[in-house]
Amino acid sequence: MPESSPFSVAGPEARARALASERVLEQLTSLVRRSRGLSAYVAQACGLQAAQVELLGALRRAEECRVASLATHQLVDPSVVSRQIATLEKRGLVARRPDPDDGRASLVSLTDAGREKVAEVRRLHLEAVTESMRDWPVERVSRLAGDLADLGAAAAVVYTNLSGALPATEKDHA
Repeated sequence: MPESSPFSVAGPEARARALASERVLEQLTSLVRRSRGLSAYVAQACGLQAAQVELLGALRRAEECRVASLATHQLVDPSVVSRQIATLEKRGLVARRPDPDDGRASLVSLTDAGREKVAEVRRLHLEAVTESMRDWPVERVSRLAGDLADLGAAAAVVYTNLSGALPATEKDHA
């Protein structure tokens, strides 16, 4: 193994932690892959594209923001988000209004129909998650939720240290 490998660390406890961390990484990778597939299915079932669902979710969390902020959050060019927002606006799911601080920009927010669509998407996701753990005792589900929250918080700190980015807040993941 290369010298930089976590498996090259000395001591049985350090090696055990590295192996356990590798298992966590493998499981998270698998879960993310399945989650993407579920997200695509849910989006289609709701008459949307996956990217549109992500934008609606981002607007749900932000309540109102500029297209440029959405583009930054989605890691895409503002023109891409602008086209998606235009489509969502035509469908009555989002509304634009002039930004009072900058007449050249507009602020985007969910409409009532957009909030209903987000609720439908979340309901379908929740049904899938609930079904996947239907045989688990409630205590195990609660423990997993807490463990995932702890992992997310710890990962945010590491991400911030590595990238210099601002850490995501709990509201960002609601």
